[in-house]
Amino acid sequence: MGIHESHAQDIYTFEKSREFASYLFKSGQYELSAVEYERLLFADKNNDSLKLALINSYFKNNEVEKAVRRTESLYPSISDFSQPMSELYLQMLILGKYFEKFDQNSERLPIREEKKSIYQLHREVMAGNWEKVETKIPQLSSIDHPSVSGLKNLSLQAKAFKPKKPWLAVMMSAILPGSGKFYTGNYKDGIFSFLVVGGTAFQAYRGFNNEGLSSTSGWIFTALSSGFYAGNIYGSAKSAQVYNQNFWLEIDKDAEDIIRSTY
Repeated sequence: MGIHESHAQDIYTFEKSREFASYLFKSGQYELSAVEYERLLFADKNNDSLKLALINSYFKNNEVEKAVRRTESLYPSISDFSQPMSELYLQMLILGKYFEKFDQNSERLPIREEKKSIYQLHREVMAGNWEKVETKIPQLSSIDHPSVSGLKNLSLQAKAFKPKKPWLAVMMSAILPGSGKFYTGNYKDGIFSFLVVGGTAFQAYRGFNNEGLSSTSGWIFTALSSGFYAGNIYGSAKSAQVYNQNFWLEIDKDAEDIIRSTY
């Protein structure tokens, strides 16, 4: 086999491997496509399109941390980023919550100002800065981007949210066992607390009423009722905290889903 024929064979094999890697990526087999692109980059280490495809494979496979580290190893200087790599890099920093790196690098990357403003919005959303989001969204009304309307709705929900007050839940349950959990929408636990505290207190009353202060059952049920009463108060405060946390967790999840769907 001559030199030219061998070189042609190598190119043929390389292109076939590239087609296979592309097929793996398009079929959603991102972990396998990353392996293929790593192998191809070993043979052609300065190929920008291969670098982009490799990083995108890690990113789509939800290996954001690895994608960021690999990007920074492939490009020692941020000035070497192409426009597509710049966008992908910012997307990774946003979803990976690398906000300090985002703030340091976003203005230095070759991205249109309109697109940068969208990424700035996404950055504030992922950081949970909903007051800033509320002020930024009207500034983006002229930009036709699929994430804006969904994030606007979430911003309105965040603004309208009335957090449950743990101290109020405690006071309510101290006065009427279970009512603090009703206040937080935890109705089953509220009914259970009311019945258990009320039931044990009634049994303690019966014991003392029938046998006086020497009543064994009276003291046993008093201890039980006191324990359930204290637990009911603590549980009411915790229920308010969980209610608030669950609201923000749901908002954050919906926001990430909206943002991720546009990348």
